[in-house]
Amino acid sequence: MRLWPLLLLTLLAGCRFTFLPLDPGRPLPPERPFLVARLAPAAEEARLWVRVERLPRPGYLHLRWFREEELLLERALFLEGPGEYRAALPLGEGYHRLVGLWEGAPLFQLDLGTPRLPDPEEEEEEGEG
Repeated sequence: MRLWPLLLLTLLAGCRFTFLPLDPGRPLPPERPFLVARLAPAAEEARLWVRVERLPRPGYLHLRWFREEELLLERALFLEGPGEYRAALPLGEGYHRLVGLWEGAPLFQLDLGTPRLPDPEEEEEEGEG
């Protein structure tokens, strides 16, 4: 008869939480920067404006400037922390694209102009070969 209370006590002991603390605390901040970027055409150049809201650590924002598919310019902008940053890029005729990379991962792509549509006759010639 005295075995029942001991068995009941053993079963109830298994029903309690086995980890502490019950509140895991605040999550870690994201490691990815948060920024807002705008690209506007000016007389002979395109002006880039970047507002950094959150930056996990200082580092370089790599900028790749393209005309159509051709890489025209690569530049690095050092970001120290939250704030505003500006850059000027050479602007010519046609469609331009700016890609911003942080630690090798793309953060944004900004476009100026309209991309050329592929020539359907050119594509047919490539597909026949």
